[in-house]
Amino acid sequence: MKEYVFKSDRENIPEALDFIKNCLAEGGITRGKAVEPILTAEEILVKICDVSEDGSDVHIEAGGLLSSFTIKYSGKGGEFSIADIQNKFLFNGDNSMGDDADEVMKSLMEKLFGDNLSVKCNKGKIYVKQVVEKSPYAPLIMTVSSLILGIIAGTILHLFIPESVSGMIIGNILAPLEKVIMNAIKLLVGPLVFFSIASSIAEFSDFKALGKIAMRIIVMYMLTSIAAIFIGLLTYHIFPIGQPELMLAVDSNNSMQIVNQAELGNFSVIDTLVSIVPTDIITPFQKADMLEIIFMAVCLGMASAEMSKTAPIVKEFISSMNGVFSRITGAVIRFMPIMIFCSMAKMMANMNFSSFMEVFAIIPEIYLGDVFMIALYMVLLMVFAGLNPLKYISKYYPAMLTAFTTSSSNATLPSSIRQCKKLGISEKIYSFSLPLGASINMDGNCITLIISALFFARIYGIPFSGSMFMQLFISIIVLSIGAPGIPNGNLVCLTLLIPQIGIPPEAISLVVGLYPIISMMQTLTNVTGDAVVTTIVAKRENMMDIKTYNE
Repeated sequence: MKEYVFKSDRENIPEALDFIKNCLAEGGITRGKAVEPILTAEEILVKICDVSEDGSDVHIEAGGLLSSFTIKYSGKGGEFSIADIQNKFLFNGDNSMGDDADEVMKSLMEKLFGDNLSVKCNKGKIYVKQVVEKSPYAPLIMTVSSLILGIIAGTILHLFIPESVSGMIIGNILAPLEKVIMNAIKLLVGPLVFFSIASSIAEFSDFKALGKIAMRIIVMYMLTSIAAIFIGLLTYHIFPIGQPELMLAVDSNNSMQIVNQAELGNFSVIDTLVSIVPTDIITPFQKADMLEIIFMAVCLGMASAEMSKTAPIVKEFISSMNGVFSRITGAVIRFMPIMIFCSMAKMMANMNFSSFMEVFAIIPEIYLGDVFMIALYMVLLMVFAGLNPLKYISKYYPAMLTAFTTSSSNATLPSSIRQCKKLGISEKIYSFSLPLGASINMDGNCITLIISALFFARIYGIPFSGSMFMQLFISIIVLSIGAPGIPNGNLVCLTLLIPQIGIPPEAISLVVGLYPIISMMQTLTNVTGDAVVTTIVAKRENMMDIKTYNE
């Protein structure tokens, strides 16, 4: 780590920025990729100088390791937040929607950018940590590489290695490694989703205080999520995939026991709704009962929101616990490439090529559902805004490409903002709707979850019913609002979702290696939905320059 010290004065910022630029260059960050980190660094330095004691020392440390580069700032002075930095970096106009909405925006920014930027102001001291990724595609490259290597290793085990030897390799190396990571995910997924949903409800439950425009944005996000579930359902029933023999590739001792229980439990819709309310606090986490966990999370979130002014410590505690479990789960997710390799190697060693293609079919199935959803967005643009969808695509496609290649709504946010400016949308609209959509509007995730759940149900021979759909519908809608903001968060949600319909969580080993490819189109759909809702609301509120849109 290299260090630089300067006196807290705006006149010294250029020299400090030169130091950061040189460190980024030495750390392997290209000039093109360094533009946004340098702009963010400039805002951080300006803010530190503004709140620091005159003439006090500001320390900068910079250094990199593997795929990321870290810049640390410290000094003496007052308080500021991530939102103070990101708002200036992303937006440049008057985007205030009132004190309550601005407070929500502050929480949104901390949630969206907390992994790459942290600000701590305590007892007159300032500590800022900025993480710069050397390549946003590094996680995708690593997971796809693990997928390919797993397929190759499994094919070699299946075709060229004696069955006794391959069985020993699978039983003593691949299976234990996969099980350790799977057990860690199963351990964390209950409390992670619980605190994630509770935290989201606590932040967004008081809709009326956010104003009429914000309320319309939120309602439209909810409606598009509902539409996404039905589109996923329709897509699957038009092209059903999944064969029972694929169940043999899942190594789970209790698979058949769970399936038998699901087949015996012919619950009605009324039974499903009644069973949402748990009899105690502990059992839902022991059983990984999604609906009961959701019920408790919603109750806790709404109560903490109600008490936010009289007892803010409750809301802070929920947010902190969400951060703790997200951080732990994020650490476990780092080992996902190992799990992908082991899962794919095991699967290819135990099945033929035709069976693998049946599993692989889930990718075009989900992509097709996403295409249907994007087509619906274009219809909504024509019907509710009277706009030409071809003009929209021609101006917004750069953000869609960014979403597809990075598989991250957060990483796409700056690009999405730039394209919304070119669409002629008022900053007052998109400065609220796009960050909010990146947090709570997950139409692509809804399609992925419903198709994946039905895919597994067909493999395990569980018939589709009204009760099953009600369970999936409620769970997916709430998860679209409070999904964990971590990489592969939708895969974590699937781990908790499928046991509700009698599928063992170990079944995700069939698709875990394919999810990096699925998440690319999934993110594109999420981001496109955010911008379409933003465009429709802006048009209907007369906060859009039609001339700019049609240019």
